[in-house]
Amino acid sequence: MLAEALLRCLSARDRLDRVLADLRALVVDCAWKARAIELMLDRCTEQQHVLTGVVDLLESIESGLRAG
Repeated sequence: MLAEALLRCLSARDRLDRVLADLRALVVDCAWKARAIELMLDRCTEQQHVLTGVVDLLESIESGLRAG
């Protein structure tokens, strides 16, 4: 279950990274939508930090389980 959770978090983080890249490209192409996109970027960045923390925690737990 832990490995599955880790894979899901990594997959979500990868999808989020792609979304962030797409949104950054939109800012350049659609200056008039820039503010809304910036707000979405802020929210996505917050979620990215949360996912990174979860991935780190799961990796730590996995290492502990393997060692112990």
